[in-house]
Amino acid sequence: MMDSEQLLVAKLKETRHELARIVTDLHFKRHPELEQQYGDRGRQKCYEDSIYHFSYLEQAIRVSSNVLFSNYLDWARTMLKERGIPERDLIDNIELMKEAIQQKLPEDDAGKLVEFIDAGLDSLQSLPHRSKTFLNSGEPLVEEARIYLDLLLAGKRKKAADLIEELVEDVQSIKEIYEHIFQKTQYEVGALWQSNKISVAHEHYCTAATQLIMSGLYPRIFSMEKSDKKLVACSVADELHEMGIRMVSDFFEMDGWDTHYLGANMSDEHLIKLLNKNKPDILAISVTMPLHIDKAAQLIKKVRADEQTSKIKILVGGYPFGIVPDLWKKIGADASAKSAKEAIGIANEIILN
Repeated sequence: MMDSEQLLVAKLKETRHELARIVTDLHFKRHPELEQQYGDRGRQKCYEDSIYHFSYLEQAIRVSSNVLFSNYLDWARTMLKERGIPERDLIDNIELMKEAIQQKLPEDDAGKLVEFIDAGLDSLQSLPHRSKTFLNSGEPLVEEARIYLDLLLAGKRKKAADLIEELVEDVQSIKEIYEHIFQKTQYEVGALWQSNKISVAHEHYCTAATQLIMSGLYPRIFSMEKSDKKLVACSVADELHEMGIRMVSDFFEMDGWDTHYLGANMSDEHLIKLLNKNKPDILAISVTMPLHIDKAAQLIKKVRADEQTSKIKILVGGYPFGIVPDLWKKIGADASAKSAKEAIGIANEIILN
């Protein structure tokens, strides 16, 4: 039997495409000038945006978190504002979601969904616009991180790699390079894209270059003495972001664990087969996009249901777990970590219980 929230999520998932069509029709009916200005392409974009809004609402209801939806609206506001789209357009679209829901769904269900949406709008209107940076003065290696990022944004990957090599030769801890340069600059790249200061191509180049530079450190990392502790690390199915979980896996390797890094977009079936074969102490799962929370929950459920893998400790991390601190409990994991460094301490603790 499904509880009321699960039933509501199922109804929203079943009807979100029709709801998005209603939102699109309402939007263009009330703004007829858009038809002439943007035509069918504008309608399609409005429909796709509405699907995205409903999908985030679905995940927020799935884990009973108004904060998750509010945070998404704040992110969307900044992203759209920096591309010349007024905040009012976003708010109008979200308001039309309420009308579509009230048209399509039973009164009780519509009321619960509207309550979530209103909480998100209230939060959005109370939060000021904030410029965000992850390279703050006074933090360790911040100047080196700024130089490293500037080199990548200028397309100078070789010079960026030379900078990292010089730091290592100067006996700079590889863990600190990961934490204060690689991790912080990846966050900064995301913030720069959100604020429309760099393109998707820049973002992809910086990520690919950092992955290559990290691989140049592997002869040092994988030569470290190992214990008998095992880790399997991956991202959930359809999740294409892998930098975070790769850094986590490398941190475990540097801590002496025998690691099996499986990368992004790992299918549940293949993962469980590998878990049966390798029998790790910890399974680390990364979720970057909140839209994939349900996939993580489904994966954990499958791991728990398999007799051979049911006792494996599961550690989760990624963007949505920082927004909703108890999210890991709601999806059935054993713990969550905010960083690769924190993950090591938590993993060493939970395998003893």
